[in-house]
Amino acid sequence: MISNKDKLIIGHLRSNARVKITDLSKLVNIPVTTLYSKLKNYDRKLIKKHTCLLDYSKLGFHKNVFFVLKSTGDRDQLQDFLNTEFCVNSLFRVNFGYDFLVDCIFRDEKEVSDFMDGLVQNHSAEIQMLNIIDEIKREEFLKHTEEDLKND
Repeated sequence: MISNKDKLIIGHLRSNARVKITDLSKLVNIPVTTLYSKLKNYDRKLIKKHTCLLDYSKLGFHKNVFFVLKSTGDRDQLQDFLNTEFCVNSLFRVNFGYDFLVDCIFRDEKEVSDFMDGLVQNHSAEIQMLNIIDEIKREEFLKHTEEDLKND
């Protein structure tokens, strides 16, 4: 379990990972050297990846689609294919009768259709498709404020 101070630091980082260490030190009321040590420790133990969230539509990719897939053929071959596909943003193994949950980004409906056709024809996959209409909340977990932590 992590302390409330650690939750507060992580919450600020989740809100703005580019915050200056001196500014973060003031926000959480701990010395810069202590904060630096904590951040190094987080890097080794807690943080999986430093990345940014993109607005794909501004890059010309207007279709965000989730697929739930069930392999009726070689599941490992399907996984290898999905791992190398440009359009696959995230790939998860799932249960309850399906093999994968796949988050894909496409330019248009034709790319979606071509991808689905390839899955069915080349990889014997059963497909359930979910179009993302509007992103309501993303990457908000553990964005604690001091007020939130007082209520813990």
